[in-house]
Amino acid sequence: MKASSVRVVITGAGVMTPLGDSTAELWTQLSSGASAARDWPDLAAEGYRCVRACRIETLSAPPLRRGAALTLAAAEQAVAQAGLTPAPGTGVYIGSTLGESVAFEQAAMGADVDVSTHLVPSFAHAVQRRFKLSGPHQAIATACTAGNYAIGAALAALRHGRVGMAIAGGVEPFSRLAMVGFSRARAMTTDICRPFDARRSGMLLGEGAALFVLERARDALRRGARPLAEVVALGLSCDAHHPAAPQPEGIGMRAAMQAALEAASLRPHQIDWVNAHGNGTRASDAAEARALHALFGASLPSVSGSKGALGHALGATSGIELAICLEGLRAQTVPPTVGHEQADTEFGVHCTQKPLRRPLRWVMNNAFAFGGLNSALLLRAWEG
Repeated sequence: MKASSVRVVITGAGVMTPLGDSTAELWTQLSSGASAARDWPDLAAEGYRCVRACRIETLSAPPLRRGAALTLAAAEQAVAQAGLTPAPGTGVYIGSTLGESVAFEQAAMGADVDVSTHLVPSFAHAVQRRFKLSGPHQAIATACTAGNYAIGAALAALRHGRVGMAIAGGVEPFSRLAMVGFSRARAMTTDICRPFDARRSGMLLGEGAALFVLERARDALRRGARPLAEVVALGLSCDAHHPAAPQPEGIGMRAAMQAALEAASLRPHQIDWVNAHGNGTRASDAAEARALHALFGASLPSVSGSKGALGHALGATSGIELAICLEGLRAQTVPPTVGHEQADTEFGVHCTQKPLRRPLRWVMNNAFAFGGLNSALLLRAWEG
């Protein structure tokens, strides 16, 4: 059997987000139009120019192990929903941007911290220890595309028989380093994040984790599991236009989406919903909008984005948005896009403003990152 013909499904999903500690709670909050964005007194006291962010208030963990705690909370949810005990050879694939950011912050202030134990691989190691796993693991530090990359790595490993099961996703604890960097780059808003809106003025920082159990479909069905959705293809590209700015016409973004379609043998008109990257900055949203119009033309499907509600969780964001895609396929509903009210007349991507119930079979989850790293993950509603 060709590797590309091996069907891979998600059988468990777990999240930790500013709008909920489960996929069901996240979906309920997002569908209601809620936003986690608020001003934080500690950031104001520390002198930050931008003090608004989306942070998780329900997690109690040592600062140096906050990311690991987020990782394990999400992983345990996913494993419980999948209804299994992971086999020792299960693969672990986790993406993040910075790892335990607090370790670097404390080290910069002179604290005696061994930062080597707090890098991105520490999240995968935490999962391996928790479930007593000895299979392969991979830490993926591709910034804001890391969650999609991790799912793609798990997909490839399962299709090629390198593992029999995988735990994969993205994690990012709140980072003051990122707050400083984005603020100095003038990418942060002091208002609200408005994806694809004519009045958008920048992004807000978030945090969170989203982990998933992936299996070959035949194995999942053999043990009586109920797949949540099928992972079909990951399209990647790198336009390498600029260290931070996107290529203005969205050429690399379009290439990633096109690569995903070609890998799945699909035409653009077959996609029912695009969960857009939509980070609320002038340049990134403009480039993504142009890429969407160039690829889909008159067949542009429903478009939504979650960063107005959840902020930008960096390496965790595409994983969290994958969980949203799963819930949307289950409910056959595209969620509203918090912060989007008026499409930019220059390129006009009209995002959902309220829950849109419609038949959904194919969804594309976009994630783009600094350095021209572009990704598009394709999911299909489970059809046994």
